Amino acid sequence: MAYTGTFWSAVLRALLSLRRDKQLNTTVDEQVVALLPRVESTEMSPQQLGQICDSLIADNPVLIGQSLLGYLDFNKMGAVHCYASLSKDIRSALQASENITQAWFQPCETLTLSTLESKATITLKSSLPAALVPFQIAFFLLLFRHLAGRDFEFTQVSAPAIGNDLLLEPISHSPVNVSGEGTALQLDFDTQWLDRQSFFHSPNLQQILARNFQQYTHQNTENSLLVSLLKAFDSFSHPARIRAEGIADKLGMNMSTFRRSLRNESISFSAVLKGYIHEKSVHYLLSGNKVDDVADSLGFSDRRAFDRSFKEFTGVSPGQLRQVGSRLRFQRGNQALVEVSDNLPPLPETINQIIQLPDEQQTVSKLVSLIANDPVFQAHIMGKASRAIYGSSPASIQQAIGRNLGVSQVRHLAVLFAAQQFLTVQSVHPDVAKLIDAMLLGHSLFNALFASDYDEDQREVLNQVVMFGPLSLLLLFHVEHVGSESIYRTWTESADFEAFVRQLDSEFNVCLYGASSLLLINWGITSEVNQMLWQLCRGGESQMHHRVLLCHNLAFNSLLFENSDTRKQIEDTEKTLTAAQKSAMQSVLERW
Repeated sequence: MAYTGTFWSAVLRALLSLRRDKQLNTTVDEQVVALLPRVESTEMSPQQLGQICDSLIADNPVLIGQSLLGYLDFNKMGAVHCYASLSKDIRSALQASENITQAWFQPCETLTLSTLESKATITLKSSLPAALVPFQIAFFLLLFRHLAGRDFEFTQVSAPAIGNDLLLEPISHSPVNVSGEGTALQLDFDTQWLDRQSFFHSPNLQQILARNFQQYTHQNTENSLLVSLLKAFDSFSHPARIRAEGIADKLGMNMSTFRRSLRNESISFSAVLKGYIHEKSVHYLLSGNKVDDVADSLGFSDRRAFDRSFKEFTGVSPGQLRQVGSRLRFQRGNQALVEVSDNLPPLPETINQIIQLPDEQQTVSKLVSLIANDPVFQAHIMGKASRAIYGSSPASIQQAIGRNLGVSQVRHLAVLFAAQQFLTVQSVHPDVAKLIDAMLLGHSLFNALFASDYDEDQREVLNQVVMFGPLSLLLLFHVEHVGSESIYRTWTESADFEAFVRQLDSEFNVCLYGASSLLLINWGITSEVNQMLWQLCRGGESQMHHRVLLCHNLAFNSLLFENSDTRKQIEDTEKTLTAAQKSAMQSVLERW
């Protein structure tokens, strides 16, 4: 009885990552990490696999269940799971199992969809142990919510036996019926979900994956020679260097006997080996590994040899397939941010009135009258205006706005104040106030160094871009964001702010600046600012792009990255500035 190694190793990796982030890891986790290669190559029995899964959830199934869906990753499960996640709707995703020979969970499984009036039923027949059934259910929940929306729910779950069903309690409210008979898992849901259009449908990316499926068939587990070949392949760390002579020796045969055995079983050694190599390469590329690293780990002589072999086998280049994985990770990463943003409370009335104030009403007297009704925000404004950078301490709210801060600055502070109020107590970052200070410092640096180079309209837009560009940090560190613990760990391990932003993009497929626009749009700030934030995501070498990033790096490194070489950065920056700009930069940093 076999299983799909890539899928179940992805489940174990998700559990290990979750346990690490929740500080549940023990010596058991270290033992499971050592077993991952054996799981991926299906060397362990399904019963042993079930015992491993049980060992990782037994101590706290409810806590693990709460975050499980956020840690499961289509890219790491296998090509068929990625293909399904790119489908037009749930119906199309399920039809993929009929058209593609790769298995979801186990080679011998059968999956059927039936409908009766308003009820749709998925019937999955497999022979996996009960301990693994909760993860099959969790996968379908993840896939269907990904395709049809996070409100998707089963109306009934029926199974002969389910392992630790406490794992499912936090993620599904559907009733569970354990029959104790048969081998089929049945999942019922309303037919309305079947054809609900997915926002993640991508026929072009599916086509790339489909070319790869044409090369595969289910492994015939009854063919003992084929099984022996695959197990022999697993014993080599660099499969592209495998030669027939080495495998014959591993199987205890001379070459003459080995060739005769292959001929009798109608097995092409080169075809089986190529399939084995590129099943691994597809998995590695979808998981986000660099093409050069994949070529090296598989044992190809160089990148060109790998490119040639991969394209000959799949019909597409390794880079194209890797882009499929990147696209999926980008979608998942930003979907998590959208969910956090959508669940934030509405802006306080005072803040909302300030942000929505028409241009002709943006006066000191109008702001004073609005802020007077909100003593907490008034105290916040007075505190910020008392900083040395804004001049002498104000004696009144009128002075704070009219003399120290200015009308537009107060509007910007209103957004940051709201974000800080909502997110401070729900952040894994211990000092949200300092994050806000870094945004304000970046804004002050930009005003001091570069604002005079732009006209009034440009200056207002750029001021908002500089101040609000890093705002998504508050979403990324939000406790409800599935990756918050991992992202904060990346923050603490990064040498400086620029390195963190790069890691955020490469590891989590999240652009800091594009993500910030999600929060602004959610609060009704839809303007040229959001367009410019997305332009920062696309990169480029424009002077504006360089200046915004420069101010952010200086500000965050000065306040939050104690180990960064801020002095060297300042010296490097000074080389590009005029004497007046150098003086202004030093003055801002000293007074802050």
